[in-house]
Amino acid sequence: MMSRATARSKDAPTREMIVFTGLGVIWLAVAGLVGLDTGAKGVTLFALGTALGTVFLSFQYGFASGWRNFLQSGNMTGLASHFLLAALCAVLFIPAGTLGISAAGSLAPISLSLFIGAFAFGIGMQLANGCGSGVLFSFGGGSGRMLMALPFFVLGSLLGSLWLPSVLAWGQLDPIQIGGGLTPVLRTLVNLLLLVGASFIFWQAGRRRGQTMPRKLVLGSLIIAALCWAVFLVSGHPWGVTFGFTLWGAKLASAVGFDIASHEFWQWPGPARALAHSVLADNSSLMDIGMLIGAGLWAAFSGAFYKQAWPNQRQLLAAAIGGLLMGVGARFAFGCNIGAFLAGTASGSLHGWIWFAMAMGGSWVGIKLRPHLGFGEK
Repeated sequence: MMSRATARSKDAPTREMIVFTGLGVIWLAVAGLVGLDTGAKGVTLFALGTALGTVFLSFQYGFASGWRNFLQSGNMTGLASHFLLAALCAVLFIPAGTLGISAAGSLAPISLSLFIGAFAFGIGMQLANGCGSGVLFSFGGGSGRMLMALPFFVLGSLLGSLWLPSVLAWGQLDPIQIGGGLTPVLRTLVNLLLLVGASFIFWQAGRRRGQTMPRKLVLGSLIIAALCWAVFLVSGHPWGVTFGFTLWGAKLASAVGFDIASHEFWQWPGPARALAHSVLADNSSLMDIGMLIGAGLWAAFSGAFYKQAWPNQRQLLAAAIGGLLMGVGARFAFGCNIGAFLAGTASGSLHGWIWFAMAMGGSWVGIKLRPHLGFGEK
């Protein structure tokens, strides 16, 4: 007589196919709506978001885990790959104007909010076990922890948008470009020297410890860089994740009667324009939706969708706290690992390096808190 476990195992391919087919239908429906709303450009960005979700999940290209491996065990390979990715993006982002590309990099002010937000984000991403992109692709892949983290990330992002103008008033400097007084070519070379140098230092330090850079990490960096170049060329600016969460929170709050539009942040030109249009008209929101579906499609195709272990109650609490901290932190610090660290350093902006340092400090604190919230040593 067939056991229940055997029956479930035999039913799994059918369930995976149902999920894959359902998500495929949803993708086509959303793509159709996007086409009606924003045309070919929107559909292209939606497709790029889908590709990024697929690549991040299939390569398990995480920032939170890479930083945790560095802080806990001295594994340098994750950080080496992250700086390699930033260097590859910088090749296009910094000299864009000189190359005749109508796109600009990501610059942000040096403010107290940057220091506070990046540190809070670092804590949050270790408690939630994922960063901005990590929450998206893990949620799409069926992670129970991210079912808790994402809603609280959205809530935190909304709260951060309401508080940000007041926090910025505590003090800020104008954006600082590294090598800003140099020609575009020299500025590109200076920033590439910093980014490639950082990647080499981490790679070399790991090599001395007997660590080998996995080919999967290198290949993942190359593919993600190519997708980031495509997003940059199509949208006119680097890829960003967390503003989409902020917009979702604002739309939901407005739908239940909150006067979000009266708050200062939502009167700034960019946020006001996003709030006035659909969630499919904003690049970040659109790509976030694409990432969720893309990760879900890959999880169903690869058979990973039903293999996610359900977290315990303390881990769910940690995910909620982590999501909230990341949401507030991302708004205060002008982005997450993607929009602030990757886009910032690849654009030659000092704020990206500050974000990295502060988020790394926050990650150390978050790692110390993990054992108290249902996690083991890793």
